[in-house]
Amino acid sequence: MLSLEYLPTQFENDSITLGRWFEAMKADFVILPDSPNLRASPEATVANILLKTRLNKPTIASIAGSGRRKERVESLLLALKYAGISEIALVGGDDRRGEELSGIDMARLASSILGENCFIISGSIATLERESKASLEAKINNGVKYIVTQPIFNLKQAERFLIDFEAIANGGEANAAIGFFPIYEARICKKINANNLGFQIPKDYEEKIALDPFKTNLSLFKSLNEISANIHISGAKNNFLNRFVSDWSNKSFARD
Repeated sequence: MLSLEYLPTQFENDSITLGRWFEAMKADFVILPDSPNLRASPEATVANILLKTRLNKPTIASIAGSGRRKERVESLLLALKYAGISEIALVGGDDRRGEELSGIDMARLASSILGENCFIISGSIATLERESKASLEAKINNGVKYIVTQPIFNLKQAERFLIDFEAIANGGEANAAIGFFPIYEARICKKINANNLGFQIPKDYEEKIALDPFKTNLSLFKSLNEISANIHISGAKNNFLNRFVSDWSNKSFARD
């Protein structure tokens, strides 16, 4: 499967851009982020309903656990059920504070509200240790069907994750997607690493995109495709992913 990530900004422009992305990349679905990095954006469940209706394409809302109590998460899930939607991406919540739900709790709650046939997406760090393996297993046991890794920038790390995931999934229904994050400016690598977003961009990748970002990103994407049946492409806002779609399809799309 191939999935993309798109941050809603303005409905008419979003409809045009996503239509082009689906055409160019033949994506299986697009995930709509929920206020990334705690910055306000159009509410993802509402955006999902509107864009799904306009495009007749598979868009999936995300719900972030950070900063929300159980009843708020439950309200968003009930809205999706009310609209007849049974797909959801769950983000964050593992490093919870106060009454915030963990990623495992969010999966359990989503399964109970959306039903046993729902399609739940959750995240995972790319390098699994004992605690993160246990968390991943618990998410799968509580209904998560699709695991997306944090961005990965080298093949060895991707291969290691897939081996660990297969051992945890143990032949069940859950699948994993390798996170791919195309970057086009070397300075952004330093900014991301400094912001401590949970993943680090290796020096060799930074050096390569400083010389030729077009070749570097296309090469990494092709290599990841060779070892994994599932890829999830995200970006900084929509800019870099828009650039990558343009590079991949050799078409000219408007930049944000």
